[in-house]
Amino acid sequence: MGVFTGARYFTQGASLAFSDDYRSFVWMPVLCSFAVIALGLYVAFGYITEFNTYLQNKFDLWPDFISWVVAPLLYTVGVLVGTWLFGFLAIIVGSPFLTELSLRVNSLPASAIPTPTPTPTPTPTIGKQVSASLVRELRKLLYHIPRLLGLLLFSLIPLVNVFAPLLWLGFGAWLMAIQFCDYATENRDQPFSETLLIVRRHRATCLGFGVCVTLAMAVPGVNFIVAPVAVIGATLMMRSFAAVQKQNA
Repeated sequence: MGVFTGARYFTQGASLAFSDDYRSFVWMPVLCSFAVIALGLYVAFGYITEFNTYLQNKFDLWPDFISWVVAPLLYTVGVLVGTWLFGFLAIIVGSPFLTELSLRVNSLPASAIPTPTPTPTPTPTIGKQVSASLVRELRKLLYHIPRLLGLLLFSLIPLVNVFAPLLWLGFGAWLMAIQFCDYATENRDQPFSETLLIVRRHRATCLGFGVCVTLAMAVPGVNFIVAPVAVIGATLMMRSFAAVQKQNA
């Protein structure tokens, strides 16, 4: 397995996400993503507008430059960065629905993929499922945040920060791989540490998958549907890892 194998799992998730068997589990995460991202960008645009007005008042000698160059750049960066950040927040908010989607995919017999006919699977009550998912998300945030801060500090170092874009892409890919692979691990009642172990063991494949997710999340409009697509793809990928481990045992 390698980088292109991980990318293939993402495309397979995209091909299955809106099939008849999954559609009822997909619309709620999509709705959550739309609501969180739209609200987040609305608030962010308000701050960007205020900052743009401040610049125009502060540097009144260059109003045309600010209006024609700086302002479009501010809004463009705001959309790209905000789309990714608020998309990640939407994943956390929609985690109970994504857990249910992963459970449905994971319950399929191998012969049912890629055209599955799911069978009913018992699930925990809504209250327990939501609380367990949020606790799990908090555990993942405790893993991600220190590394995010470290990379942010690294990006501020002169000369070294030339490599910052590639490092951010790699970090985003790693973060997304862990985020979505963990749904399958959670549904098997395995700890978060098991997810880290599996992702590290299949690093290249997971990074290939994570790069696809990271890039898709940065595209306005597309990012609304990334979460369910990634959950399906990651769950299928984790199933394949388990099958390989079982064969080698």
